[in-house]
Amino acid sequence: MVKKRAVIIGLDGATFDIIDPMIAQGRLPNLQRLIEGGVSGALRSTLHPNSFPGWSSCTTGTSEGMHGVYSPFIKVPGAYEFRAMSGLDIQTKTIWEILSDRGRSVGVVNVPTTYPTVPVNGFLVTGMLTPSLESQFTHPPELKSELLQAVDDYIIEPKRNNNKEEKAEEFRLCLDARQRALDFLLPKYDLDFLMVVFSILDRTQHDFWADMDTTHHKHNPETKHKNFIFEMYEKADKALGRLLKHIPEKTPILVCSDHGFCASRYEIRLNEWLKEQGYLAYQESFSWKAKQKFAALKSKIENRIAVAPPAGWDNALDKKALRGKAIFEEIDWSKTKVFFGQDRGVWLNLEGREANGIVKEKDYEVLLNEVKEKLKKLRSSFDNELVFEQVLTREEAFQGEYSNLLPDLVLVTRDSRYVPLEGRSQDGIFASGSTTSGAHAPYGIFIAYGEGIRQGVKIENAHLRDITPTALYAMDEALTEDMDGRALQEAFLPEIAASRPIRRQGSSYRDSTLASAFDENEENEIKERMRALGYIS
Repeated sequence: MVKKRAVIIGLDGATFDIIDPMIAQGRLPNLQRLIEGGVSGALRSTLHPNSFPGWSSCTTGTSEGMHGVYSPFIKVPGAYEFRAMSGLDIQTKTIWEILSDRGRSVGVVNVPTTYPTVPVNGFLVTGMLTPSLESQFTHPPELKSELLQAVDDYIIEPKRNNNKEEKAEEFRLCLDARQRALDFLLPKYDLDFLMVVFSILDRTQHDFWADMDTTHHKHNPETKHKNFIFEMYEKADKALGRLLKHIPEKTPILVCSDHGFCASRYEIRLNEWLKEQGYLAYQESFSWKAKQKFAALKSKIENRIAVAPPAGWDNALDKKALRGKAIFEEIDWSKTKVFFGQDRGVWLNLEGREANGIVKEKDYEVLLNEVKEKLKKLRSSFDNELVFEQVLTREEAFQGEYSNLLPDLVLVTRDSRYVPLEGRSQDGIFASGSTTSGAHAPYGIFIAYGEGIRQGVKIENAHLRDITPTALYAMDEALTEDMDGRALQEAFLPEIAASRPIRRQGSSYRDSTLASAFDENEENEIKERMRALGYIS
């Protein structure tokens, strides 16, 4: 009996809004071949369309309430602070762990949520949350030196420095190094399952959207980079074609993105709104303290940049860093009932749960619903339209054993160009975007191609958490008993769907709760990287 394989290829941040016109121009031949020879459709991201809950859902087949990740940041229980997430925070098993436990061979390269490494039956090279090349970022451990010897300019994550010319060149080099790494790795292993993520489209669109978009408030008509996003899509398409040469013929291939992309035009400063509504108070003495801290921090930043800009530092750092580090130090917790956090969630300052909580348990529901109803009615000063499409309580938004780790209220914007942020703003509640020029949109891409896959069919109502169940189904492997993603059987030929029933086996949940993977220096490095991507202010 021939063993069934599957491949997942992630194009982080890829959107049909750019892909479709480029295919029409004949510029993306590999994506065009997969789409025309298989099935495709929009892919709904997580409630917060973000790489970290997104790839967590994609790789586990579970939703946020099960895997416990809502953003790049995890709220520290009982403290007014957030720490960078790691793979240890994902409370459900990944597809490569499930398959390894069943004796199937796996390969994993550059998935953003994979650091620190876990043992697998095959190999794993971690992605974006890896602190540096000094970290242990491969399994087996000896693979690290072999990879760096074969690809001595390997880049896990671009430095994203202040010079756009240098930044663009490093993005090109990052993609090229990833291809050479795959050329080195894949011939070494006979794999049943492979997952590779090309993350550079996300980075490119964050930083160069305004160069492409002539209507963007940050657009510079003199830019030399108006076609850079299109260039990187073409390079990603070529990388896809190069990868496909390593994959055995007829293997089912799933191509997906964790979210789409659009312009980042407007910021909603939620803590400013909470202050205006009387739910949050700032310390009166903050202004002087902030100036002192800002001066010291700015000097430190300039000194570091003069030596070499670390990964994630960009040209908006000096104004972002203070806001991100000092925001909760500004707040007077003795007078604050509600706050908006770095995880982009609304939290009540609940007595017994928070360090200086003042909201009593008996008042929780009334206050929660009061804030919810007000947020549902909030209108933008830019267009006088409602800001939020949905305002959901934790119970409405999430189901699963780890829902209690997630925010009290979850916000879904009506327009993805509006980006909620926690920092203060001299412009008030609504301001023109001041961080990255590109923002995440809720719908990414889904493409399936290969043996057993239908041809020329549009798939509807697919969700990011459906990718792992679909890959397992393609391999004729059982889903777990509690996996809440679904296998997209409609992507398969009718005779496959009729003859291959969905089976379930075991639980997705891990055996124990896990903790942070980072020390203090690594934590700060990751935060600056997230700040450069506009995830925090």
